Amino acid sequence: LISLIALCLVSFIGVPHGSFDGAVASLLGYQSKKQFLIFIFLYICVSIGVIIFWINFPIVALILFIIMSVVHFGLCDWEFLNIKEYKWVITLTHGMNIIFGIIYFHTEEVFNIFLFLSNKNIYLFQNYLNLPYLIYGILIAIYIFLSFKNKKMVWGLMEMILILVIVSQLDPLTGFAIYFCFVHTVKHVRAILINTNKYLKNKKFVFKSTAFFTILTWIGGCITIIYLNDNFSFSESFIKTIFIGLAALTLPHMTLVDFFYRKKFN
Repeated sequence: LISLIALCLVSFIGVPHGSFDGAVASLLGYQSKKQFLIFIFLYICVSIGVIIFWINFPIVALILFIIMSVVHFGLCDWEFLNIKEYKWVITLTHGMNIIFGIIYFHTEEVFNIFLFLSNKNIYLFQNYLNLPYLIYGILIAIYIFLSFKNKKMVWGLMEMILILVIVSQLDPLTGFAIYFCFVHTVKHVRAILINTNKYLKNKKFVFKSTAFFTILTWIGGCITIIYLNDNFSFSESFIKTIFIGLAALTLPHMTLVDFFYRKKFN
């Protein structure tokens, strides 16, 4: 029940943060109706492409999704700390902290979730987890060393420790939901609202486009769960919909935010 509640939090708080991508597109120049329709078309095409790729290559898609999540979450934390230097040390340390922190404390439960998203062969990767743990260990050591030079990184270090404590005490879905909804989403939405208030004259468009994408995502999710429920349990259908849906939205969202938006506004 707690895990299902956590997934609901991801659905109703976490996922809609990507709905601000309409506002982000406007900040990048997609402001006319024609330009915005082109943006929506491209966004949907990329999302559908991710879903098709996941259906045909689930293990590869899952691994790529994990890597994308590490980079995307980490870049958001780097931007929030407002540190121009040490970009990739901060990005990879913060990103790996949440993703591999959850995997480390709840390996068996996490791989059971991965099984829903891929197939039995995913268990083979448990034998290679020492490699990302080693990389994270090296990164955190560098991070601690650099924090003596930049005091802002001390706050980042404290945040990562707090996140590890939280995820270690909760089941993996709940720990992820708390981070995704109340850390990542809050940081992302705050940054977007600051820039939209500063650079966009049409404030109503921000909320209209966000509401449109949010409702569209919820409707699509509900239809998918109903469709999958014919062949899978409700829990498995819910997990597949949330995480494959997240992957489908993460690629266009990450491309827009991390490769275009951050270049212009960081």
